This record gives sequence, structure tokens and C-alpha cells, in this order.
Amino acid sequence: MQWRHFESQFGLDGTDGMLKFPVFEGWGNHDGPPAGKEKFGFSVQAKIKERNIQRKKAGRIGSVSENGLHYSWDWGDVHFVQANLYPADRQHPKVRYSLPWHDPQGALSFVRDDLRVAVGGSGRPVVIVSHCGVDTDWWHPEDWAEFHKAVKPFNVVAYFYGHSGTGLRKYKPGEGEKPVDCLNTGQTEKGFFVSEVASGRFRAAYQIKKDFKATGDLEWEWKHLLDKPSGQPR
Repeated sequence: MQWRHFESQFGLDGTDGMLKFPVFEGWGNHDGPPAGKEKFGFSVQAKIKERNIQRKKAGRIGSVSENGLHYSWDWGDVHFVQANLYPADRQHPKVRYSLPWHDPQGALSFVRDDLRVAVGGSGRPVVIVSHCGVDTDWWHPEDWAEFHKAVKPFNVVAYFYGHSGTGLRKYKPGEGEKPVDCLNTGQTEKGFFVSEVASGRFRAAYQIKKDFKATGDLEWEWKHLLDKPSGQPR
């Protein structure tokens, strides 16, 4: 089962898998419907809820949504929010993908409320993580604008997502608005983003295999570089 491979390779807290760092996963459009609506007796979302309980008990995350799925945590001065599929509360009526697989389940309300309580007017750097980005029709442009409105008062240094490839883009709903830097993290079999928030700057770059098919004596190169001020907490 894919989930068992995920647990054995990535683990949870940096001590129980091949990866030696804590993991903060979210679900995407291939990860099935909410618990209770699965067809084969297994729910990724149910597993995420279980892992969030463990994270919360261990003090690795701070806030968890009422449905147990969306959550946030702090690394130093940086505040992270996991919004899972994409940060909207419900599927937009103009999106024609099957429910309940593609239901964001109140993610935007969690992001909005969490930032208000955990960050407020501090100016702390914020990173938001989700599966879909502003380059996919799984998440409607009207919802992109609502997301931008919700995070506009805060110092969002990056929005990390996957689903549609790898690269960098900026998003803003209109002229005169401050753009959000969006980093599409791609696929781990090809490479991975490395990011740093330190000394008032945010830096990120993609470490990618020169040969995707190679399994030994790997050669790597850097792409998709981002370096900008991160702001300072007030």
C-alpha cells in the first residue's frame, strides 16, 4: 500500500522513517475522499487526523482545525499553515470536479482565523502550504482572489504548492495589489526545494537531478532561485 511506503520512507517526527526531519503532510486530489466516504476501507484524511493528534501531543503543531485536518506550526519566528487541498472553504460552483474528493473542507476559514490569532499584527513571516496553486482550474480564480484578500494583512513570504509541475510565479488579483510569491514544489523523484528564512531575507531554490532516471552517482543543479526581504517581526 502506498501509505505504508510513505510512512516508512518519510515517517512523522524525523526518528521513525528514512527522512531525518519532521514531516507536515497534506492531502491532494489523488488522496481520496473524507473519512466515511472511502470505497475500500482506507482514508488518507483519517490518517492525517491521527498524525495531527500525535503532532499536537508532542507540541510540534499549535492550532488544528475543528475537523482535525488543517493545522499550523512555528519554526522560530516563521509561522506555517497547512491548508491541504487548496485554501477555500468549499468547491466553487463553476468547478466541475467530483465531490467529495475535491472538497477543501473549510481551509480558508482556518487560514484566516489562524493568522489572526497566531500572527496578528506582529509582522512575522508566514508560509502557507497547499496542494493546488493559482495555475490550475481545480481552484477557481474567484477563490484565488478571496485567498489573497484573507492573507493580504499578513507578511506572507511564500505560498508552497504542487500538483502542476515545478517553478516560480507571482499572483495578485489586480493592479496595485502586493503579489504573493508562489513556489510550485514539483515531484520529489526529480528534486526538491530548499528554503531559508534568516537575517531578514527569504531564500529558496530547487535542487534538481540532471538525469531524472539515474539512481546512483547523482548529479544535481540549482534552478528557480528566489531571494527577497522577508520583513522583520514588529
